[in-house]
This record gives sequence, C-alpha cells and structure tokens, in this order.
Amino acid sequence: MEYMTRSKIWIILRNINILFLICVSVPVLAADKLVFATHVRPPLSLYLKEVIQESLKPYAIEVKVIEMPGSRVISQVNGGYADGDLSRVINFKDISDADTSNYRLVNEPIVLTEIVMITLAKKEIIRPITWETINQDKVSFLRGSKTIRKYLNIENRVAVSSNTQVLEMVANKRVNSAIMFASVAKNMLNQSPELNSKLMIQSPPVLSFHLFTYLNKKHADLIPKLELSLKQLKDDGFLENTANKYQVTAASAETFSAVSLLQKINHDKPMQHKE
Repeated sequence: MEYMTRSKIWIILRNINILFLICVSVPVLAADKLVFATHVRPPLSLYLKEVIQESLKPYAIEVKVIEMPGSRVISQVNGGYADGDLSRVINFKDISDADTSNYRLVNEPIVLTEIVMITLAKKEIIRPITWETINQDKVSFLRGSKTIRKYLNIENRVAVSSNTQVLEMVANKRVNSAIMFASVAKNMLNQSPELNSKLMIQSPPVLSFHLFTYLNKKHADLIPKLELSLKQLKDDGFLENTANKYQVTAASAETFSAVSLLQKINHDKPMQHKE
C-alpha cells in the first residue's frame, strides 16, 4: 500500500515537472518563429519574405508571412497577434488613423517602391509626368489603395476590384491611364502577352519611396540585430540580387536616417481635394 502511494506521488511529481518544462519552453519555441502580416501582394511580398528570412537566419528564426487587408494587418500587429508588419512607409505611425502605439520601426529601408503610370503603348503623353497631368483625364486604380487614391481627383479616379481590371480599363480605352505599383504592373504584363502588347509602363515613376519593416514592441530587442543584418545584406549584394529576381527595386546600400526620409516624404505631399 505504501509502495503504491509513493508510486502515485512520483507520477504526479513527474507530470508536474513535465508541465513546468512545457510552460518554460513555450516562449523559447515562440521566439524561433516570427509571423509577419502584410497587405502587399506578390511579387513584392515574396521579395520581402525572402529578405526578412535571410536577415533573421543568423538568429535561427523562421519567418511566416500572412497576407491580409491593410486595416487588419495593423490591428493584428499592434495587438501582438502577429509579430511584425513587413512593409510600411517611414512616417506610417504619423499618418495612420488606426492605433499603432505598439509598432516599432526597423530603421533600415528594405525596398524602394515605385508608383507608375500605364498607358496604351503608342499613346503620346504630356511630359514631365506629374499628378497634375495624370489628373487631366480618367484614371483606373485598385480599390483600397489609399496611397494612390489620395493623389487622384475624385472626378477622375475609377476604382476597380482587381489589378487585371485596372489594366484592362486602359487596354479597352475606358480610361486614359492606370496608376499602379511598378512591381505589380511588371508582373501583370509579364503574365499577359495580350496586355503586354497593348500597354506600356511610362517612365520615370510618378512617385518613389522606401518601405520599412515594423515589429511589435515585444520584439524591440531584436530590432538592432535586424537592422544590422539588413545593412549587411545590402553591402554584400543580396538585396539587389533578390530584387532583380522579383523585378522590384532594392533599397540603397546607404543607411537612411528616419529624419531625412521623413522630410523627403513630407515635402512631397499630395494635392488636396474636397470630396
């Protein structure tokens, strides 16, 4: 009887010890994998994932990326349900209407994103390309793209529900031009010989700006390490080579300060239009 009692006590103590080890191990296991949310689509999202994964490789951290609408990304990251936001402008916290109090900037640009004008291939356009000249006629763009929407006059903009429709509106002469992120436009035209034969991406881009990664504040101690890794990847050419693979533009090898970039972005404010 005494032996059975001691045996039960030993089993209970062993189970308690196992439970304790599991509880202690959870944070360690969680730190080995970071979940990033993003509102951007391929090929840019594929580039961003590969770069962040390579940046975190020295720390044996695996990266998982989940695509979702922009507003949901913010709530997931700020609430700590996702560990980071793959890409935002540097003054994102200043311009966002949502709560971003738990966002922490990784102050090393990861990609240069460009917004371009797409027209019929043989169309003569007014140069230089400016928002004023673009707004002289109807313009198609992807519904939900606030960055593009804010630059277009309300009477000219035509919002559609897919990137294919954005380009088809131009090809079918229902609008004068389309405004789209360059990486998306290049990818779409490469996948559609018909659209590629009819349309042309006009250069230079109408707008260019760097994007940065943000982490939830619970990972603030990881930020200096990630910044250093990104800088090293720029210096050794990894960013440029990966960008070429996905037809995006890598950030410069130079490290930009938050102050200088913020001044540049604020200097290029959109026209104000009443709605």
